[in-house]
Amino acid sequence: MTTLNVGKSLNDQDALWRYMSLDKFIDLVESQSLFFVPLSWYEKTDPFEGYVPQVAFQALADISKKYRDQHLAQLDKLEGASTLSMPPPIKQRLRHDLLKLREKVESQVPTMGALAKNIADCTVVNCWYRSTHESEGMWNLYARNGVAIRTSVGALRAALEDGEEVPVVHLGAVKYLDFADTNLTASDCVTVDGQMIGMIKRVAYEHEKEVRMYIAPTRPEDSVELYKPEAKRVSLNVHSLIESVVISPFASATIDRSARAVCRWSGVDESFVSRSKLLDRCTHLLDVFS
Repeated sequence: MTTLNVGKSLNDQDALWRYMSLDKFIDLVESQSLFFVPLSWYEKTDPFEGYVPQVAFQALADISKKYRDQHLAQLDKLEGASTLSMPPPIKQRLRHDLLKLREKVESQVPTMGALAKNIADCTVVNCWYRSTHESEGMWNLYARNGVAIRTSVGALRAALEDGEEVPVVHLGAVKYLDFADTNLTASDCVTVDGQMIGMIKRVAYEHEKEVRMYIAPTRPEDSVELYKPEAKRVSLNVHSLIESVVISPFASATIDRSARAVCRWSGVDESFVSRSKLLDRCTHLLDVFS
């Protein structure tokens, strides 16, 4: 059973929307799974995905530099000891080994930088919009000719508990920051749920009111190997998930019929399906003058 860790930034009553094209909706109901995308896949649409403000990276780099400097100081002592009287072959071998160790230690900070980037790249996410109302902007961005499913944090929790997968999935609200703000501190770059990588975005995206499900990459302790980012699916009970299906107000009649047909063959309750009223005529507001 999937373990869902819900951050304190959310409660079970929070309404969540996922805006998607019709083909992605078909994939959801047919596969009975959520598709988690590596952050590296967003590189072209938002090159800052997976990054945090420099002050946060500076704090991480400072930790790496501290341990590097401590190791270098120990090597300096050993190199000093190597000047003591000892047979030349042993002295030469010791100096060779110490040189190799020094090269490895001095590469520690750049290695940690590459590792931090790789961890971000390999973090997989599934994104939602938090609001009690639908969004014209989200329709235009992600589902102009598609649908939006509406659920809640509680329904999402129940749907995942029916799944057969066993990953740990985290759920929390994204924190938006001005990366150019020179007054930011490292602690500012952590969400209320204690998360950082993958859960911090630039303030320019604040309109997305994003809630993210994410799965952090697992790796052996002390491993600095760089992995290839890979997408992941997490199974769930779609019928427990879906509280309503809303068809885009911009969708053609063909898309409307197709979306309803998908709901019928997938067993989604037809009473849950409706077309958005966002663009309904507003002249009824003048009826008070009749």
